[in-house]
Amino acid sequence: MFIKEDDLKLNDWQFGQRKYLPWEIKLQLTKTRIREWYDNWGGMVYLSYSGGLDSRVLLHLIRETVGNDVPAVFSNTGLEFPEIVKFARQASGEFREIYPVDKDGKRITFRKVITTYGYPLISKETARKVYKLRHGNLSDRHRNYLLNGDERGSFGKLADKWQFLINAPFETTDKCCEMMKKKPFDKFVRETGRYPYIGITQDEGFKRAHQYAHTGCNVYDGKTIKSQPMGFWTKQDVLRYVVENDLEICSVYGDIKQTPCGEYYLTGEQRTGCMFCAFGAHLEPEPNRFQRMATEYPKQYDYCMKPVCEGGLGMAAVLDYVGIPWTTWEAQGQMSIADIPGVMPEG
Repeated sequence: MFIKEDDLKLNDWQFGQRKYLPWEIKLQLTKTRIREWYDNWGGMVYLSYSGGLDSRVLLHLIRETVGNDVPAVFSNTGLEFPEIVKFARQASGEFREIYPVDKDGKRITFRKVITTYGYPLISKETARKVYKLRHGNLSDRHRNYLLNGDERGSFGKLADKWQFLINAPFETTDKCCEMMKKKPFDKFVRETGRYPYIGITQDEGFKRAHQYAHTGCNVYDGKTIKSQPMGFWTKQDVLRYVVENDLEICSVYGDIKQTPCGEYYLTGEQRTGCMFCAFGAHLEPEPNRFQRMATEYPKQYDYCMKPVCEGGLGMAAVLDYVGIPWTTWEAQGQMSIADIPGVMPEG
């Protein structure tokens, strides 16, 4: 069954309808968009591959639909779970590994990014607004809008509960994603002329769901040219595909189980982004990602919490300031909160 997308932009009802398409039609639509993207660019495409669940499923769909010649490109930022790096390198078909580098070709580290620009806290949108308010050359009207909203409402303002970050003794920013992930792929695109498949699903959050609803699967022009053929999938769809196709997934996710009512769930990590990133950590129940890191990855945990002046990332004091728990009873035996000095050195 072939579904033609005459208009790339979707109405709200169309996006809602697409999310609830019958399973076989949903699969066919995704494969159709994969084939159209491949054919449109004459095979000069690639998969932005993270080794995570969504990109693992998309890799399998691409291999089944257009073959093994599409490179699975993995950006090794140094922030991934060790198991994810190992798993990503086992990708089927063509695989390439890239790294974040500066203009002189030297590797960029997360420590360099946070000491230069600041920490990733709360969400990308919140961090971006905080950074703008601290450093942006803003008009009085725009500054007031970010702080208080305007006659149109308060949709784009910085939430009141996070405005204390404007005067924090450390920087907050979303630039880590740009430096560690976006720029390496931009460089790859410039050097190869290839266009990306991206494993984004509608469960990634409101902003990405809204973007998909605005553009549809394949975006052929504009600032961001990309194919997101799973943009209307849910997490349940992803887990179902893994189970039905008996796909191997990274061990950090644990196993996929089902509840008595048939809903799929993971027994291990739910997400496997950057280990040291605090985006969304304030929403997690305990033990959160940092508390689990204390027992499962003690070396990474110590580096993460150690003050910057001692060669670490200084996350302990930052998390304390924001009110995100990071210590466990096990960790308290090794480290006392009261002993943690300031975060970022001057200069």
